[in-house]
Amino acid sequence: MFFLRNAPLTTGQKVEKALAGLIGGFLVMAGTVKFFDPFTTMFTSQIAYSGLPFPTLSRWAGQLGEISAGALMLLVLIRGSKMTNIVADKLMLAGTGLTMIIMTVAIYVHLNPNVPATVLPLQSKPPVMTLIVMALTAFNFYLYRRNPQQRIG
Repeated sequence: MFFLRNAPLTTGQKVEKALAGLIGGFLVMAGTVKFFDPFTTMFTSQIAYSGLPFPTLSRWAGQLGEISAGALMLLVLIRGSKMTNIVADKLMLAGTGLTMIIMTVAIYVHLNPNVPATVLPLQSKPPVMTLIVMALTAFNFYLYRRNPQQRIG
């Protein structure tokens, strides 16, 4: 956060960049840990208990989707000033949209009565963390669209 404190940005831009970094980093980390036990077992169990179609594809789509969404947000954060507005906007929209789709599926899994709390993150049946990620992602996209960006073109 030190680099944001001294950056010549408005407060809204600083908040947006901090949120993009937080959400992007969280998504990359969350997708990556699902490659290792015990998280891979828990994630596979969630998919099996919830009855999501094509379990193997659902597992890979969930993991790679989280990593991709986070990477897109981090890419716009780190390299956004070197991109045209159109490219940066499309990447941020893709990252935000992908995050919302993934979190919507996560809500379904959390609320599915066949999925026990023991295989869920924080062993919590209410999708509290999922809703927080969705709210922060929506707020970040709102700030991104509201704040003028300093980019080429």
